[in-house]
Amino acid sequence: MSKRTFVLYSRTGSTVPFKGNLRLAGRLDIVYQCILTSLFASHTIRREVEFHAFLYGRPNPPLHLKVNGAELYDVRIDEDTWRVIINEVLMNKQHAGVSLTKEGIENFVKTVNEKYVLSENGNIIDNMKFNENPVFFLGDHIGLPKKFEGFLEREGAKKVSLGRNKYLAASCIDITNYILDSKSPT
Repeated sequence: MSKRTFVLYSRTGSTVPFKGNLRLAGRLDIVYQCILTSLFASHTIRREVEFHAFLYGRPNPPLHLKVNGAELYDVRIDEDTWRVIINEVLMNKQHAGVSLTKEGIENFVKTVNEKYVLSENGNIIDNMKFNENPVFFLGDHIGLPKKFEGFLEREGAKKVSLGRNKYLAASCIDITNYILDSKSPT
């Protein structure tokens, strides 16, 4: 079975446990929304999907949050459930399918073969063919740092566009899942 991976560069995501809501924790609400659209379909978890968020907020960056659909269970889709899960992994507690390591995104990029950057300036996704294990990189509400985009290009990433409109990060993932689902054999 092929695997699909989404990678979010979170410039402000909290790297320590927090009180309050996800939005006030360095916009971890964007991370939650991307987890939701990456891994969940109606009444099911997308077992073939992995989601990664690299958190570059204060005071302990970078952290690598990984959510593996193949191992994920005992979750709901509401924001409060994910606030608790994210906070617990920031406190070094365990949750099935969710892990946290002290790692920068550049090391991760070097382990990936089929890299794509979701960008307004790329090739239209409808016209592209993807191999078995595509990995899609995108930025949070601030966007990808230009330096990191250049690094991705040097590492062989191709730019992919969803069209002329700008979308929220979670919407980009949802649209990409829809397009890839429609291209895959049933």
